[in-house]
Amino acid sequence: MSVATLIFLVLSVLSFLYWLFVTLQLHQQKPMTLPWRGIVKLVALKGVPGGLEKLYPRWFRALWAFYALGCITVALYVWDTDHSFFVFIFPLLFYYFFIRYFLWEKADLSD
Repeated sequence: MSVATLIFLVLSVLSFLYWLFVTLQLHQQKPMTLPWRGIVKLVALKGVPGGLEKLYPRWFRALWAFYALGCITVALYVWDTDHSFFVFIFPLLFYYFFIRYFLWEKADLSD
């Protein structure tokens, strides 16, 4: 494992832990009527609920930082292997199975 891969692995883990920390804070402060599924869309359409003006942008940035760092880490790890196709596949799978849960409501998805 190269030094760059190790650095990005540590950054990915730290960004996930930060995202998790901010997620717990957001969960405690968000209204119970605001569901997690499609939270980005709901906030975009209806505005940020009171009390979340400072926390929600941090959560949103932490989510995308975790996504970007995770994709870069996987790309660095697999680039010199027979599994280099993960450089292209992993971001799609990560988005499909994780990120889109927060972006879209279930009614918006046809699957």
